[in-house]
Amino acid sequence: MRAYLALLAHYFRPHRGRVAWLALFVFGYAGVRLTGPQIIRFFIDTALAGGAIDSLLWAAALYVGVALGRQLCFLGGSYFSQDVGWRATNRMRSELAEHCLRLDMSFHGEHTPGELVERVDGDTATLANFLSGFSARVTSGLLLLLGVLILVWREDWRLGAAMTVFSFIAFFVINLTRSIAVPIYAAEREGFSRLYGFIEERLGGIEDVRTNGAVAFILDRFFKVNRDAYGRVLKSEVMGAILRSITMVLFAFGHAMTMGMSLWLFSLNPEEFTIGTVYLVFEYMTLLRFPLFMITEQINDLQKATAGLKRIEELHRVQSRIGDGDDEPTAGALQVDFDGVGFDYSSDNPVLRDVSFHLQAGRTLGLLGRTGSGKSTLTRLLFRFYDVQQGEIRLDDKPIRSLRLRGLRQRVGLVTQDVQIFRATVRQNLALFEDGMDDDRILGAIESLGLMDWFRGLPMGLDTTITAGGLSAGESQLLAFARVFLRDPGLVILDEPSSRLDPATERRIDRAVDELLRGRTGLIIAHHLATVDRVDDIMILDEGRVLEYGERTRLKADTDSQFSRLLAVGLDDHTV
Repeated sequence: MRAYLALLAHYFRPHRGRVAWLALFVFGYAGVRLTGPQIIRFFIDTALAGGAIDSLLWAAALYVGVALGRQLCFLGGSYFSQDVGWRATNRMRSELAEHCLRLDMSFHGEHTPGELVERVDGDTATLANFLSGFSARVTSGLLLLLGVLILVWREDWRLGAAMTVFSFIAFFVINLTRSIAVPIYAAEREGFSRLYGFIEERLGGIEDVRTNGAVAFILDRFFKVNRDAYGRVLKSEVMGAILRSITMVLFAFGHAMTMGMSLWLFSLNPEEFTIGTVYLVFEYMTLLRFPLFMITEQINDLQKATAGLKRIEELHRVQSRIGDGDDEPTAGALQVDFDGVGFDYSSDNPVLRDVSFHLQAGRTLGLLGRTGSGKSTLTRLLFRFYDVQQGEIRLDDKPIRSLRLRGLRQRVGLVTQDVQIFRATVRQNLALFEDGMDDDRILGAIESLGLMDWFRGLPMGLDTTITAGGLSAGESQLLAFARVFLRDPGLVILDEPSSRLDPATERRIDRAVDELLRGRTGLIIAHHLATVDRVDDIMILDEGRVLEYGERTRLKADTDSQFSRLLAVGLDDHTV
């Protein structure tokens, strides 16, 4: 409950005005519901006593007005409860998404995108449903419960005491079942997380699944994951049915108790405990069913929201292992230094071991090595996706740990073979959705990279909507180059972007590479001889160690060097 109240305070505070309107309608709804039986009692007692017709007509008119007011309050409360609930949880959703984006890559390696989508969207949607339903129904129900007990106590203390005891017993039983239900609902959410994560991962690799004939195997695994989710949902639904049944049985006993006590009190003193009063008490007991029924109906959302809230809190408690620095990278081309760097993803599998090299600002380094030698890992460390376990990385003699992450990743650009294209306009893809970027600046980057011919072929220019499937590999690469060019980084990392392209497109990319590296430090993971010819220095990695490092022209002239032997046999990713 404390966590729930803290949640309300944090996320509802910006919507105080709407919360005030919600409170007004909720209190108004409870008031008019309690007023209706009082009017009917007056009508019954006045009619039995032979009262004036005008009084009865006024009572009937007032009852109609109260009924209209009840519907108005119900509609207003429903609107504002949905509005406030979704506004609050939309903020929670955005904060969770930002939190996940800021977590280090080791966290994302342990959790599938589908699982995180379920955490960010599924759990918060469950919480939104609870908040909206709780505000309009349960809160008004609790007000009605309190109002009913107070008014019944005014009629007769014995009947009021009996109803109060009954209410405490009902709440005790419901709260007793809460501790049993929470783990079941948490397990249900976890089952959906696993299911969505499985589907996302398999759909992401649909080509490999089909080409390797693994469809039947995937379907078999999907059946097992789906069956596990089904079992968890079944337990959840059974628990919900049990909770509803418990409330209905409790209410049946309460109704029988009220009828018996009303009959007894009427027989003792029919002048004071009139027929109208009997109706009033009976109607209040019937009205008492509303808050109990609403609490029972909402108890499922309460348990699910509690489970979702716990999972959201657990996600918020996860902190990135990558701490932010206080310094900013220098402007211009960046000098790169690796000093005895050692890194591993797991303690028993070192990837880089005692890697040291010095890359002067403005020079380009060609990085060679077998698949799995640590080339890609080395480049990722420059972004601080991970922190090294041994040694130190410096940019312009500033330890990389001391730099602000935002500034660091703004000053280091990366182009890979697999480019992420978003379903959006060319402008949005190039600016990565940065609002306010000048069109002239974007067009200048396109022209500087020699991409105007490609750009002129776009039907709507920068407003052309593109998708990943609608671009060739070469066009995607050109887009990636323009993105990096617009950021104007001091260090550019290229993961051999032209290795999968046809010769004509490759020449086009080569020209863009030359322009992108002009006045910048470059680090290129090379697989082709043409790429090696443009670099200043060469470093060869083998099983995470530096096998050879030096100036390209010197290593090329040295017939005993590993690089010279590679040139003699032809460079290939599997040769080193």
